[in-house]
Amino acid sequence: MAKKQVFLSTIFALCIVFAVGIIIGNLISNPETKEINKVLRQSELSTESYLLEQELLADFDQNCDLAKTRLAALSGELWQLGKLLGSETAKSDLGESNYHFLKLKYHLMQIKTYLLFANLNKDCNFTTPVVLFFYSQDDADSKEQGKILDSLVKDYDIKVFAVEAGYSGELDFLEMFYDVSETPFLVLNYNIKKPGLTSYEVVESEMKLGE
Repeated sequence: MAKKQVFLSTIFALCIVFAVGIIIGNLISNPETKEINKVLRQSELSTESYLLEQELLADFDQNCDLAKTRLAALSGELWQLGKLLGSETAKSDLGESNYHFLKLKYHLMQIKTYLLFANLNKDCNFTTPVVLFFYSQDDADSKEQGKILDSLVKDYDIKVFAVEAGYSGELDFLEMFYDVSETPFLVLNYNIKKPGLTSYEVVESEMKLGE
């Protein structure tokens, strides 16, 4: 119970960060920014609803099937947002300041969802393979690692959370926790650390995919 309270406190602290972001985002008039903020707000509301739902179920039997469905929806919303921010014209369309602010929010939301997956893995024996991927911009090995992970997503439907290493001080806590010293850097299923470029076959073997 104590671990759960610490976990929920961390999540709600992150929600405060997002709430401030929503207020600022509402002041931005750029159409592209409005669309991204719309997706962010929906994801934030879905996450808060999920947390309240889990609190309600805490005094009863854990409804793991429902929790899995909700987290799958959250992952889909993150994918949609990632596509918007990953377009070639995103920075010019949004303006550099807005782009970096929204990208930071996106990274924090990915981390929040990653933590929810980790909690579900403990409480419900959630076996969906999960990869945390630290990368660097304009880095050949990071780009190659991204392609390898794309192939694994296609072949095994794994969940990948990609975070740009060194992007912002607000993200340092996660890099320090996993002792990220180089990129690319993978964390497989929450505890298997793989620094450097990791092949398709090694990830497949370490995560026991296809077994």
